[in-house]
Amino acid sequence: MGCLLGPRAVAQSVLRVSPDGPLRSVADARDEIRRQRGRTPDQAFRVLIADGVYSIEQPIVFGHGDGNVVYEADTGAKPIVSAGRRITSRWTQGANGVWSTNVPRDWHFEQLWVNGSRATRAREPDQFFYYLLRVDQEPEDQKGRFRQTLHGRPGETEGLAGLTAEEIRRVQFVAFHKWDTTRRYLDHADPMAGRLVSSGREMKSWNPLTHNTGYQLENYLAALDQPGEWFLSPDGVLSYLPRKGEVMGDAEVIAPVCEQILIIQGDPANDRTVRDLEFKGITFQNSGWTSPPEGFEPSQAASPIEAAVQVDGAHGIAFRNCEIGHVGGYGIWFRRGCRDGLVQRCLIQDLGAGGVRIGETVIASNESEQTSHITVDNNIVFDGGHTFPCAVGIWIGQSGDNQVTHNEIADFYYTGISVGWRWGYAESLAKRNQIRMNHIHHLGQGYLSDMGGIYTLGPSEGTVLSGNVIHDIESWGYGGWGLYNDEGSSDILLENNLVYRTKSGGYHQHYGRDNRIRNNIFAFGREYQVRRSKVENHRSFTFEQNIVLFESGDLFHGQWGDDKVTVQQNLYWNSSGQVDITPGDRSKTSVVADPRFVDPQNDDFHFVDTTAAKRIGFQPFDWTRAGVYGDEEWRSLAKSLPMPSMDQPPVPPPLELHEDFESGILPIKSRVSVDGNLGGVAVVDVDQAHSGKKVLRLTDTAGQRRRYYPMMVVSPHHVDGITRCRFFVRLDDAAVFQHEWRDASQRYQTGPSLWFENGRLRTPTKELMKIPSGQWIEVDVMAKLGDNAGTWAVTVKSDGVPTRTFDNLPIVTNSWKTLDWVGFVSQADADSTVDIDDLEIICEAK
Repeated sequence: MGCLLGPRAVAQSVLRVSPDGPLRSVADARDEIRRQRGRTPDQAFRVLIADGVYSIEQPIVFGHGDGNVVYEADTGAKPIVSAGRRITSRWTQGANGVWSTNVPRDWHFEQLWVNGSRATRAREPDQFFYYLLRVDQEPEDQKGRFRQTLHGRPGETEGLAGLTAEEIRRVQFVAFHKWDTTRRYLDHADPMAGRLVSSGREMKSWNPLTHNTGYQLENYLAALDQPGEWFLSPDGVLSYLPRKGEVMGDAEVIAPVCEQILIIQGDPANDRTVRDLEFKGITFQNSGWTSPPEGFEPSQAASPIEAAVQVDGAHGIAFRNCEIGHVGGYGIWFRRGCRDGLVQRCLIQDLGAGGVRIGETVIASNESEQTSHITVDNNIVFDGGHTFPCAVGIWIGQSGDNQVTHNEIADFYYTGISVGWRWGYAESLAKRNQIRMNHIHHLGQGYLSDMGGIYTLGPSEGTVLSGNVIHDIESWGYGGWGLYNDEGSSDILLENNLVYRTKSGGYHQHYGRDNRIRNNIFAFGREYQVRRSKVENHRSFTFEQNIVLFESGDLFHGQWGDDKVTVQQNLYWNSSGQVDITPGDRSKTSVVADPRFVDPQNDDFHFVDTTAAKRIGFQPFDWTRAGVYGDEEWRSLAKSLPMPSMDQPPVPPPLELHEDFESGILPIKSRVSVDGNLGGVAVVDVDQAHSGKKVLRLTDTAGQRRRYYPMMVVSPHHVDGITRCRFFVRLDDAAVFQHEWRDASQRYQTGPSLWFENGRLRTPTKELMKIPSGQWIEVDVMAKLGDNAGTWAVTVKSDGVPTRTFDNLPIVTNSWKTLDWVGFVSQADADSTVDIDDLEIICEAK
């Protein structure tokens, strides 16, 4: 820290702020200090703030010359600086229990708090998300903008039906893809077809929106159907569905009027820093975030999002015993050119993004503009990601020599602590960071993937992760890890950490150099225990003197067994079976033995007996010291925080297709096999499509490399229930067409199989009927899957041909049970075409 308690602080002038005046705000006190400093430039000040709510209409800004001041709550007071405004207009009750009131039409906000609790802007679904079927992308203009068409299931978007074009353009979709979220406005929508259109940047090739990307739709009145949801119309009508016990006539309802509360703005490039400002016992709350017209493009850790309290070019800035909460973005950010900052014993909660940020995503060329030596100690950072689920509890970018210690970090949708901002081995400033004794838990909650309790990036010499307790990490898909050394993580010591109940593993290194993982306890990874993803031409890490306790999943996952990783002197134990350590540990110095913890199933990792642990040189550590410290009230608050239920995300519904080919592209989850020089598979315009103007055409020729070229295959992955595949097909006289269902086993097993050839329809064993050429034929195939598989049926319709249904047809292979492969194959060895239109694949109830 600077000299807040040094000589300059001895002879302080004391000012008082009170709702009764004469100084009625922090800004008033700042301005009075500026006036007095005109006479006594070096005078130190202490500003005592009385009880009350101090509302602001714009952020409070401190600049060079505003330092050497302590702003603190007066004795026994709990002052609140609020960037919100209370809504006092009269509420009236309407249909379905929804209450409404009027606010000024020029007051647009996207956050709302009722009786101190964040309300949810109306959305569907109310928990988790729907799943996209497909996303198509095409350039929109010459300025780098792209148009994305999102294909969902019609039943998920039908709530948009009846909205005007203007109302559609105010709806936002929020997509959850891997570690990112995307938030955009809709351009237009076809609700009954499940199509949504939006414009923005080109999707990232490494993390696009794809099949089974989760999404929500937000900000339309029809979605207001759950207690605690609200909607604000453009004409100022605010609608709200009260939660249990809320009486709108008595409720305190607050919405934000500005996006930041406190800005400390020095000029480090010109040596005009703000020095020695301290804030004690003050609550900063109710700042907002408003979506710009372009929305929010995907960015790891929500890195572009600013903070309610933002600090640039400042040395010796301290926040003690403060609260930062009910905010639209991040809580506090020491951004450019900051040193010797402190955040201590603060409650940072109810966050639109994350809690604390240190440094930037770029390396400032001027050393005075680089941030370092920030201490974040003994804080509760809780309940974040409400607007930006990809945000991080505590984030360190290009910044070194920071201390993150004894914090309680919980209830986020992504990573707890992120350290470093360099993918690979190029220059990084994130060195000598100390991440110690933090309690990090209840992360992910099934919404995102590729996360960690503590996540690192890039060269990090001198960085230490020690004494942290990490548990309950639940990703959506892959990567719910405890300790995660991602790309380029190097020279990091990870020791004396306790990690348990993670979806994936306790430890993972994607790739890095010379990290040392020693004397940790890794317990109860569900899918596996430790993972190494990539082998490089240097030592990846040393894994030694660790205890690994598990009861499910593999022990070692990924790449092991080479000489570029050292694994030795570890203790492994599977409480429910045998342990084979040879895939990853061939040291002959490790042991398989019960570590003899007191009650690990109930989170007690004290030792009953250390005999087995001593065999590997394990040094017991006091994991109970992790988390906050101090008086009982503070420690009890951390222990009593309500935790999310960690529900499992919904399994994506079985793939369904409703494809009329009018989009001009192939169906979702399809692939083609063709001869590069002869024939092919394409969507083409025709004069007489079954519907619309386009069809899928398989063009065959003589002399193809494979008789079964050209072929299109759809991969539905249906495992049970009843699947129906309905399509219209038109064949010319020379066409030979095969339609077949298979599973994914090697060698594959075959279910239904149909052949169209020489004017006849047959199975591999039976001729069914005559069929016409040159006209559309409707084919409807139905089969049971799973344990009920065994027979199938087909119905065939065409103009001038009686409708025929063939039941109880035997499947080709008796062991076929699942549908992983639906083939549309041209088997002719002659010039011919097969047209397909209005293809549907539907998985019906079991």
